[in-house]
Amino acid sequence: MRASGARPILGIIVTHDQLGDELLRTAESILGPQERIVVKSNRGHSHKALIGEVNSLIDQLAGKEEPVVLFADLHGGSCGHACSAAAASNGRVLVACGVNLPMLLEFLFHRGRVGLSELKSRMVCKGRQEIRCSGWDNEA
Repeated sequence: MRASGARPILGIIVTHDQLGDELLRTAESILGPQERIVVKSNRGHSHKALIGEVNSLIDQLAGKEEPVVLFADLHGGSCGHACSAAAASNGRVLVACGVNLPMLLEFLFHRGRVGLSELKSRMVCKGRQEIRCSGWDNEA
């Protein structure tokens, strides 16, 4: 459990269109309302403006020494690039690309309960672990 009075790690979900809103809405339907998790869509933003918006959110919502997790939908897309650019000069920021619901749930449930290194490992493991394909077993 997190220490009494300690704030949970800030998470910022940066995605194309409304994907981030839906991921958070679904996560909250499972875990209940969450604090210190915000969504930023790339809709209507140039690449430069999106980087500025992400940096602004970090500055507004996180303390100077506080860790932050930026979630992006696509590593090679505008959201992943913006998160990477925002984190480039900031060693307290972790960029987690390829966000999916299992990864987000793992973050929300375990932030403040485990150390940063373990949280990162859990998020990556859970996000990958839940990706599976079945069928087409008789494929030529």
